[in-house]
Amino acid sequence: MNSAVFQTGIIDVGAHTVRLEIFEVGETGDYQILESLTRASRLGTDVFRSGFVSPESADAFSAVMCDYAAILREYGIQKVRAFATSAIREAGNRDLIIDRIRHDSGIELEIMESAAEIELVYLSMKEQLQQFELSEEEPIIAVVIGSGSLFVILLRKGELKFCEEIPLGTDRFSGLFGSDKVTSVQFFEELRALDIPQRLAESAGFLPGESVHFITMGAAPRLVAGEKHSNVLMNTGDVKAMIAEFMDIPVSQIADSFGISADDAAAGVGAAVMLECFQKLFNCKEFICLSRSTREAAVAHMIRMERTPGIEPFRDDLRSLCYAIGNKYGFDAVHAGVVAGTSLKILETLREGFNFPPRSEMLLEVAALLHDIGRFVDTRDHNLHSCYLISATQLPGLTPAEHRIVALIAGAHRGNVDSFLSGTDNLFPEHRVLVLKLAAVLRAADALDCAREGKFRNISMSRSGVVLEFMGSGGDFYSESRELELKGGLFSKVFGMKVRIQEG
Repeated sequence: MNSAVFQTGIIDVGAHTVRLEIFEVGETGDYQILESLTRASRLGTDVFRSGFVSPESADAFSAVMCDYAAILREYGIQKVRAFATSAIREAGNRDLIIDRIRHDSGIELEIMESAAEIELVYLSMKEQLQQFELSEEEPIIAVVIGSGSLFVILLRKGELKFCEEIPLGTDRFSGLFGSDKVTSVQFFEELRALDIPQRLAESAGFLPGESVHFITMGAAPRLVAGEKHSNVLMNTGDVKAMIAEFMDIPVSQIADSFGISADDAAAGVGAAVMLECFQKLFNCKEFICLSRSTREAAVAHMIRMERTPGIEPFRDDLRSLCYAIGNKYGFDAVHAGVVAGTSLKILETLREGFNFPPRSEMLLEVAALLHDIGRFVDTRDHNLHSCYLISATQLPGLTPAEHRIVALIAGAHRGNVDSFLSGTDNLFPEHRVLVLKLAAVLRAADALDCAREGKFRNISMSRSGVVLEFMGSGGDFYSESRELELKGGLFSKVFGMKVRIQEG
């Protein structure tokens, strides 16, 4: 271990445990765990059954967080990240819980929305998979098993094609099936009802029976695999035998053997059921269980941000996912790519005189790639359908506010903007301004490719006073000029500039 650069404390508030790990990070980005603590909680039991954290569970949770705060003070830790996943995320009284923790312990508890959680574990997964030489001929199916939900991820030839949260975590079993120990038959029927293979086929051309590399992550799968600190590669025969053996052991015996709580042991049994069912659902070439915890993934992300500030490591994957979503709805991929590229070039030209907040480029690119998917429903008013479909589609890597902004930008790429935004009175003023700015840029870019001929694929621009001129290739720009005149009004209104195409 090189000399320490910093120490950090990560608190992970799950459905039935609250974990604190203190890390020391070295100069080269490696890290070691200085202390690891786990306290049981009943947060998931409360929320998944009643929708709220009970007063008794809130008291116990507050006491744990106060203890952890005292330990962090003893270490002198300044960098602290405390996050809560599905249990607190879904609690009807989550704001009250966050306020109490802030008051009692001084710790600022962050709600990690599912889109951020997917991004975190996905980037961690990609880093860990580098140690394996997996053939790109077969796609990768990854299943991240948590207490409240699981994430299903598909990569094909290294590109992200599918990524969704499914509310079927190990702690939900008793509420879903009315028993403490769900059978594989029950879960498999529930899994089949979700029709995951068909959805994978729609987004990524996944074929029935196609051979896959099967990856799993999560504390419960690591318990089943019997390895907490190292990645495990197993053939399918050994995995089947391992799962069968684990499922034959009573929960109480598992808890005693591993020195864990009954809740953790029950989660292990639930994970074994899930893994058995996913092996039935997919033709698994081999089985890999990755060892990195969510806390370690959070530290790796922190290190990444420290070493490469301003870089959005998930952006390429989000772009790839947008193309997969577009393919599902039969969009024109070439047009979407041209409009996205043109939009970003216009935005870069405008940066010198106008303020755009961080991540504006990413939000504009996502909206541009998906702006026409509403044509799948109906060509008329397709912008409204695009807005709805984007709103109803999971987009990992975006906050809920960013997700809404992207949907509104796509919805405002044509038609009467004032009328479209009239139903968004609860939109923050700064978000409304951003939607108008980026929608104005998208409208101009969409107009320039209205003929779907790529005349402005290699666009150049010149700015003179209040006029922004676009130069393309092809000679005849009648259709584009007419469309730009129709759609350029918002650009003039927002930026105080006229837009036109330079003839010749």
